[in-house]
Amino acid sequence: MPDPSDLQEISGRLERGEIDSAAFLDQLMRFVAAQIGCARAGLRLLIDGPSGRTLRCAAMYDAGVDRMVSAADIAHGPNDPYFERLLHDGSVMVLRKPDDPVNVGALGEYLAATDTTAVMDMSFSVNGVLYGAFSCEQVGEPVEWTQRQLQALRRTASRASLTLMHVISMAVDTAPGALWETSTPNRLATMPMPLDPPKD
Repeated sequence: MPDPSDLQEISGRLERGEIDSAAFLDQLMRFVAAQIGCARAGLRLLIDGPSGRTLRCAAMYDAGVDRMVSAADIAHGPNDPYFERLLHDGSVMVLRKPDDPVNVGALGEYLAATDTTAVMDMSFSVNGVLYGAFSCEQVGEPVEWTQRQLQALRRTASRASLTLMHVISMAVDTAPGALWETSTPNRLATMPMPLDPPKD
């Protein structure tokens, strides 16, 4: 298990300009996966739309293949129990069970399509504003997340949130103006993210 000070070191590399935002997200997701002991660790950003809220994947590390991978967005309709729980508790722990009301719609479809048996999400917020969630996923055999894992993810989310806002402010728009959305989550969600960085 990595030392919590490793997260401070990762953030320091970004602030000193030793790594760019893509490398920061890569290292951060690897840290989360090792800290929690999960198969995949990601960052999903909240995008509000006319038909509801979408959690857009900004970064996802897969420990099984030891690299960043793409992951589908998860759309949630109005009054979705997932967001009610995320806003009320600050976290959501889901097992792929048909009797769990959170495990419905697009989330249930995502879990089935990716063979994900358990998810633990922790809200990513700054100054009380919800921007998205850190997501830990387990594949294959289902797991019951422990309080130790939940608290570790809560600490990581809290410590990384301000640095993530710094990442957002560093993002430079290179897309045509008419296609650019200026909200903070959109700025981070549309940053270029290499899926398979070259190995040294």
